[in-house]
Amino acid sequence: MKKMKAIGALSIGLAFLLAPGSAIRADAASDKLTVVVTDEPKSLDPCDTDLSGNSRILHNNITEALVDLSPADGSVVPSLATGWRQVDELTWEFKLRDDVTFHDGKAFDANAVVAALKRAQDPALACEVGLATLKGVKFNAEAVNPTTLLIKTDIVEPILPNKMSAVDIGSPATPNDGKSRSPAGTGPYKLAAWTPGQSVDLVAYDGYWGDKPAIKNATIIWRAESAVRAAMVATGEAQIAYEIAPQDGTTEQDHAFPNAETSLLRIDAEIPPLNDKRVREALNLSIDRDGLVGTIFHQDAQKAMQAVPPSVVGFNPDIPVWTYDPEKAKSLLTAAKADGVPVDKEIVIYGRIGIYPNSSESLEAIQAMLADAGFNARLEMLETSPWLKKLLKPWSKERQPSILQTQIDNTEGDAVFTLPNRFTTDGNQSTIADAKLDTLIADASKATGDERKKLFEEAFSYIAVDAVNIVPLFHMVTIARVAENVTYTPDVQAGNEIKLKSISYR
Repeated sequence: MKKMKAIGALSIGLAFLLAPGSAIRADAASDKLTVVVTDEPKSLDPCDTDLSGNSRILHNNITEALVDLSPADGSVVPSLATGWRQVDELTWEFKLRDDVTFHDGKAFDANAVVAALKRAQDPALACEVGLATLKGVKFNAEAVNPTTLLIKTDIVEPILPNKMSAVDIGSPATPNDGKSRSPAGTGPYKLAAWTPGQSVDLVAYDGYWGDKPAIKNATIIWRAESAVRAAMVATGEAQIAYEIAPQDGTTEQDHAFPNAETSLLRIDAEIPPLNDKRVREALNLSIDRDGLVGTIFHQDAQKAMQAVPPSVVGFNPDIPVWTYDPEKAKSLLTAAKADGVPVDKEIVIYGRIGIYPNSSESLEAIQAMLADAGFNARLEMLETSPWLKKLLKPWSKERQPSILQTQIDNTEGDAVFTLPNRFTTDGNQSTIADAKLDTLIADASKATGDERKKLFEEAFSYIAVDAVNIVPLFHMVTIARVAENVTYTPDVQAGNEIKLKSISYR
């Protein structure tokens, strides 16, 4: 099959790296570590950690938040805050660590958190955390004293501590008139250099308040091809490589793990012919998900029907997975065409190079499936920057009908971290405007306990059955390759966080 030939072509990069005369180094020195990822970060601003490419370098390496979430069960655990309590319905109190300093020498205290939270919500800065995690709520922080902080909200925010895990605190000297490329945080590593197009270099921070990292110097580099990333560990050019494709991850150094990501295609439901529900249903019926598992996607990937995995509060277990039925897809398109829907209009499939292993090959296969069902689909693979312009608003009103390859992570364990920004009318990534869905998500976000779970389940059911504005694919499994002399166990958060402090040499 053509798609399998494309997968095999990935081995070319491996053969090149292992060819005689290739410049390699046997092993890193014990005080140096090189990690290879898929692509360069968009930003290293502390307020942009809602994008995975930024977060994996920043979060808990350069910058830290008031709290963390346990990878074991998603529970809230201390970080820069040692304790917290709910004072009243709209107010939370946090107790902060003392004797913590930022990399630039500024003191970490309650005033620094006030400044960081205000900056994260500044619409002029368009911080990713403000547009996503903090969306829909006003968070007003007040310093009671250097180690006591009050955070007040304008509406009930029952999981406020969870949301604070996404707000990384930068130095109070961080500029407020634009994004920073030189972040100063409180983390175990400080930024040594960001060489655009090449690497990010970090060095251990001697004044770190917590346990010191075992490795002093860390370099993050990026390569688009899975085979190349895998080969860099095999040759000693890197010690850890993420997002290894199934066909490349066949050694004892390759560790597969669920990564809390859900892959899907986002349908632009506002542009004809995709504004017709029958066309959107036909897209879903056209895709042979069973045929993609174990070939292009990892054999342990689970077919998805919603944008979060089962571990997330609000996951609805009663939504049936789409079946593969190209004949029904054709009949839906025929019926829509008879009603004047322009089903023959070209639909662009926008993909992102390296978003996950075999990302291009997956869309080549899906494009062929859509063509078999009668769609006129064209594939366009994009680098990260132009892809982000398709992901995030504003968009042109004259745009082509399109579907966008993306994946959504949720390591926080609650549907509120997934739904508002992606499925409400004013969401920064949302291609749907539906007042009923807006109300469902808003009501669920304010609720607690069983009521919260029930309302989020209703929202996911509405998205899947009524709105049908996504083509859900898989709850993902990923592979990391780790050098034999390195101690590191990737966990469910590894897609968003390279836990450099936890890595050591044997």
